[in-house]
Amino acid sequence: MNRKHWVVLAMLGTGLTGSAMAQSSVTLYGIVDQSVRFTTNSNAQNANQIQLTNGAITNSRWGLKGSEDLGGGLSTIFDLESGFEPQNGQLDGGALFSRYAYVGISSPYGTLTMGRQGTEAFNFTGDFDPLTVANYADNSWPFFMTVGRISNAITYAGLFDGLHIGVTGTLGGQAGSFSTGSSISMRLSYDIGPLSFGGTYQDVRDLKNNSQRMWGAAAKYRFANLTAFVGYLGGSDATGNVDAALNDSSRNVETGDFTMNRRRDAMFYGGVQWQFTPALALYSGVYYDKMGNVNGFAGNSGSRITGAGVLEYSLSKATQIYSAADFNRVTGGAYTELPGRDNQLGLSVGMRHSF
Repeated sequence: MNRKHWVVLAMLGTGLTGSAMAQSSVTLYGIVDQSVRFTTNSNAQNANQIQLTNGAITNSRWGLKGSEDLGGGLSTIFDLESGFEPQNGQLDGGALFSRYAYVGISSPYGTLTMGRQGTEAFNFTGDFDPLTVANYADNSWPFFMTVGRISNAITYAGLFDGLHIGVTGTLGGQAGSFSTGSSISMRLSYDIGPLSFGGTYQDVRDLKNNSQRMWGAAAKYRFANLTAFVGYLGGSDATGNVDAALNDSSRNVETGDFTMNRRRDAMFYGGVQWQFTPALALYSGVYYDKMGNVNGFAGNSGSRITGAGVLEYSLSKATQIYSAADFNRVTGGAYTELPGRDNQLGLSVGMRHSF
């Protein structure tokens, strides 16, 4: 085949590709968020630490998302999203697309997606959190009860005149059992003028068919340039997963019988988002958790309180600089959630760029 033939074929291929993709769009997006963080009582010896780490509020990530117009109000959608540590370039979560990896159909009647995605409890709680799901373990720990993102998931979500409906289910894939390793997560919320309110419920089963349940209710109200938040999360866990997530990774923690002594959580929170000027904003929240049967031991009660705030200044629509502070204090059986003393202070400054 001579050169002319190759040119003709290349032009034909380009034309066919352009025609086939004419109604499609693919977007490369991401966030690079890097901070310098100072932490007190950072280990068992209660030494202070200063480090370069990921962002205070938004974890660094990149992704590809797209859609194709199928006509009649239908669209194919997909999202592939990867988290990473900008200070060393390593992947988060041990997988290329550990944050999101799903495909689905969008219609006027809602969206159906399949793959790795956030549970509806996670999505709901994030919508009603004054810190919009923070990123340090010290200010994001309340979300561990929601599991966060989950694999093998099928989600339906719809928005109808201010009414948000969502259901996420996962398939356990265990022969002979429909429920083992499965989960169900639901949300229902409503927007009416400046007020939004709603609730969520979730049940996640492990491979022994033990259950981790959580439920919650929350509301937020917008006053001009200020939004106030209030919420509650409750939990009952026979799997040990919540304790495993909350216990400090440096501790060698003894555990009891989780099936006999379910962990109990009752968490209350509130906070504000305050847009002082178009460029300057404050995000702040207080979270209090009263817990029982910590680490599977009957009567092992405790509590944790966290106060956190972020002051952010936008240099442009895509670039922000910020300072952040968080303080944690634990009592009773919750001492295993911090590495040393019963309190910890974190201070950080950082920069975020979105593309």
